[in-house]
Amino acid sequence: MSAMTDRRNGIQYKTVIALAVVWVLLWGQLSVANVVLGVAVGLLVTLVFPLPPISFHGRLRPWGAIRMVLRLLYDLVVSSFIVVVRVFQFGRTFDNAVLRVPLRSHSDLYMTLTAELTCLVPGSVVLEARRASDTIYIHVMDVRGPEDLEAARRGTLASEQRVLRALGSAEELACLRGDLPIPRTDSRPELPTESTTGAPDAADPFEGDGTEQEGSSA
Repeated sequence: MSAMTDRRNGIQYKTVIALAVVWVLLWGQLSVANVVLGVAVGLLVTLVFPLPPISFHGRLRPWGAIRMVLRLLYDLVVSSFIVVVRVFQFGRTFDNAVLRVPLRSHSDLYMTLTAELTCLVPGSVVLEARRASDTIYIHVMDVRGPEDLEAARRGTLASEQRVLRALGSAEELACLRGDLPIPRTDSRPELPTESTTGAPDAADPFEGDGTEQEGSSA
């Protein structure tokens, strides 16, 4: 399915309102002129650059959302401390790596939130997200061996699980608890999931068996 056929038709009212609010906040003054200009800008942006639809079949689960935020705060504190310690280890050479992580879910929203949670934690950066195969590539800092790569992979999947527990549907949560494949709920064609082992795709910019290591020094 092409990007054009997968886009919304007509006016995206919620997006227009959101952009208008951002416009007013940027100007810092609530006035009729700013509101009108904000709506006009929102209409222009959504008509010229229409966003693809994001399917969402779950619901907000307050306890899951609270746990997700609390774990994010914990990871921020711990990871920031580790990064600061490593920065002051002068003369030491760090081995970094790019890790390919296939996600279990098939939602653009879940993938975006998982990538954001991964990027917010110091020491890890999402380099690419592949919507067609539900795969993200993350840059991992200070890799000392396969166990560090496995820990980074488990951490990314754990972030995805917290997103699912915060927003997932009853069916998705049942699949998560039973360690079963999560069914697709969108109209995208199902493609083979990229493996973290074996030969990469022909167009894969990251060579190797799912990871590409690089060296850097503090």
